[in-house]
Amino acid sequence: MKPLCSLKVLDLTDGNPYAASMFADYGAQVLKIENPHGGDSIRKRGAMDEEEGIYQAFYNRGKKSMTLDIKKKTGQDVLKRLVSQFDMLVVNKSEEQMEKLGLGYEALKAQNQRLIYGVLTPYGESGPWKDMPDYDLLINSRSGLQEKTGFPERPTKFGFPLAYIYSSWHLSAGMLAAYLNAQETGEGMKVSVSVWHTMVSLDDTFVEGLLGMNTLPKRIGNGFPTTNPTDTFRCKDGWFSLSIGSDTQWISFAKCAGKDVWAEDPRYAHDPARSMENYFGDLDQQLRDYFATITIKEADMICREAMVPGGPCNTFQELVNDAQVAERNMLIHINDPKAGDTLQIGKAAKFTGDTEEDNVIAPAPALGADTQDCLAGLGISQEQMEHMKAEGII
Repeated sequence: MKPLCSLKVLDLTDGNPYAASMFADYGAQVLKIENPHGGDSIRKRGAMDEEEGIYQAFYNRGKKSMTLDIKKKTGQDVLKRLVSQFDMLVVNKSEEQMEKLGLGYEALKAQNQRLIYGVLTPYGESGPWKDMPDYDLLINSRSGLQEKTGFPERPTKFGFPLAYIYSSWHLSAGMLAAYLNAQETGEGMKVSVSVWHTMVSLDDTFVEGLLGMNTLPKRIGNGFPTTNPTDTFRCKDGWFSLSIGSDTQWISFAKCAGKDVWAEDPRYAHDPARSMENYFGDLDQQLRDYFATITIKEADMICREAMVPGGPCNTFQELVNDAQVAERNMLIHINDPKAGDTLQIGKAAKFTGDTEEDNVIAPAPALGADTQDCLAGLGISQEQMEHMKAEGII
């Protein structure tokens, strides 16, 4: 099922097209507006020489591509005409920057009263940080997340751009909410999300630590301030994760591991004594010594028998070959015109009635592949297109 098949979205993002990618994955008709002089910068990410990188094959799949220089008046006029045919527009520039191009929300709303205008910025459209440059690392740092992630001696970052992906989810959810409202009221609206807003909003340790316990969270590696053991342990043949969330789980694990003393010793059997007083140092070391004597498979079987959350720290290759990944269609094949047969991440949401056909997604388009068709749909003649091309507008 592709539930967004009736939705039409203009994608004006550059370098971070994930919000519009989600619309495309779930069936929306997404038209990507790209700079005629090289296109979206995502096309070159991870590229060798003059080739396009694999990132764009993932982020631009299922979309159409139109080249248009919106810094020029003719390009701006064309975009305004396009807006009347679309439900949504998404951009990762501030509206202030778009207003300088004559493409702010009010200007485009005049073309389409029901338009949903989505804006993704680093820190928000106001405040002392609004014009600061950013990358995912800096967002995590300024949100406070970085400071409490890692080990005592040094903060560490996540292994992928969590902030930009998660904020794109928030923006797409906000835009869909606004779209539903527009169906009732006939009025569109602007939806503004910042990457920093998102990271601040998702951190529940602020509430739990500062407000609930009157203490600031500290970096404790893979441990957790109030619930342990939560950590990674080296087995004979690799790393294994264990995350105990209750006394019941802990006692079950201890017995299945043949360590009744852990279930009976008052220092370990119950929280808060186990997690907040005796885990770090004493029990932590006992667990490390124990896991060092068993294999990942043995540790996995113990956790399954005990019905507690535990499992291997999979490599990507192990994940690719895992039966669960295949069962849930979380890796799919897409035949990209340039990259060939690519193995790409599947869709997270599954719907009632899904078939294999619903996991088929069109490959990313070549730069400007749909420009002529889109312009012709606006009544622009071939002669006018040739003139626009000569002017560098398309």
